[in-house]
Amino acid sequence: MKILTRTLLAFAIAASLGACMNTDDNAGAKRNLATTLDDASITASVKSMLLADERTKGFDINVNTSQGLVTLRGGADSQAAKRAASLVAGSADGVRRVDNRLVVATDDSERRQDADTATASGDVREAMDESGDGIDDAWITSKVKAQLLADTSVAGMKIDVDTNANVVTLTGTTGTSTARLAAIRIAAATRGVLRVEADGLRVVR
Repeated sequence: MKILTRTLLAFAIAASLGACMNTDDNAGAKRNLATTLDDASITASVKSMLLADERTKGFDINVNTSQGLVTLRGGADSQAAKRAASLVAGSADGVRRVDNRLVVATDDSERRQDADTATASGDVREAMDESGDGIDDAWITSKVKAQLLADTSVAGMKIDVDTNANVVTLTGTTGTSTARLAAIRIAAATRGVLRVEADGLRVVR
């Protein structure tokens, strides 16, 4: 009788432990799923905020989040822009820390191109041919606008930028012929741009 009692007790303990382990496994899986969802939401939020901020929207920045740690990769034109990216990312809900690995270099430098092509979107663009086919028109427009704002010779000018099939159209006014030429040069040098139409960009003194 005692043997039977001990056997039944052992089975009960084992069943209880198994139930606890299953419960713990389920809870762990749920926690991992919640963390993954949270990280994905943080990544989406940070990307949106970087695209919306005037200081960072023109840059090719890849965002990755793991347990609230946001890692930024890509390129930036200046240390100020790099710091701005950290501030923007750090202000998103759920972010615990920001690891800013942005490379500060001029847009046409080899270091900058390497940094840009290291990002997910950069990998896609690197696979495209030099004609720029497939590079997003919206990305080109944002990039040109950001570069015009950052350039001292054209900053403050009333220049509108529109891109269609990789052809950039500049309209508006500049104060000098030099500024007009600088705007055209900046747009033409932007990655993915096939041609610049500037008939609508006039010099008004």
